[in-house]
Amino acid sequence: MPNPPIRQYVSDSPAIAALTARYGDRLQRMTFYEAMLTIMLLASALSDGFLDRDIEPTVEEQIRIYMNKGYTLSRELQTTLTALDTCDEKQVTALLVALIGYTSAQLVHLALSG
Repeated sequence: MPNPPIRQYVSDSPAIAALTARYGDRLQRMTFYEAMLTIMLLASALSDGFLDRDIEPTVEEQIRIYMNKGYTLSRELQTTLTALDTCDEKQVTALLVALIGYTSAQLVHLALSG
């Protein structure tokens, strides 16, 4: 049974609606690289907020940090992910959980193929 679509995790978010419009309701049109980098970006932004409640963490800042380290993202994905800064922490957390679920089969395959 496939994982549920994102709308079952998060609703009423224009930023997430734009993400699913481009990449599918289970983000199936993202490459594995894009999915893994998105997981890293979202997790980094969330952990910044959990570790220091006095800062306002942003996905946009994480994109800048990772791009400066040499990672690449299409302009379209950058724009779509930056829009997630309009979401609350709960929505971003739910999106992160969904994305991890969507990539779990690929991650298991990688772990077992070593």
